[in-house]
Amino acid sequence: MPLVTISVPDHRPVPWRKKVADIVNAAVIETLDFPPDDRYQLIQTLPAEQIELQDRHCDAVVLQLTMRAGRTSRAKQAFYRRVVDDLARQADVDPASVMIVITENADADWSFGHGEAQFLATQQHVG
Repeated sequence: MPLVTISVPDHRPVPWRKKVADIVNAAVIETLDFPPDDRYQLIQTLPAEQIELQDRHCDAVVLQLTMRAGRTSRAKQAFYRRVVDDLARQADVDPASVMIVITENADADWSFGHGEAQFLATQQHVG
């Protein structure tokens, strides 16, 4: 259940953005071993002139995943490859124009509402 922020150029139509989000979600489930119902995505559109990633063109896709620590480097690499391959094949995105950043944190860093750290509450009940 990572929180995934997907930044895409605003000139791309809504159905394309949805396709990108679905591709990313499938890769999260299948390579990072998250449950199918844990979909937390923020899709943000930006004018092309506000996407500056060295020499990448204006159709760059930036993925930022925030998730609890624990996934292996191998799983992360599988995720990177899967996303880039699927975006290229299914959404006509140049693989060189995809940037992915994963930031990991701990159980205490998550609250899903009610001012509670639900992962900590679950651990207290188990222990």
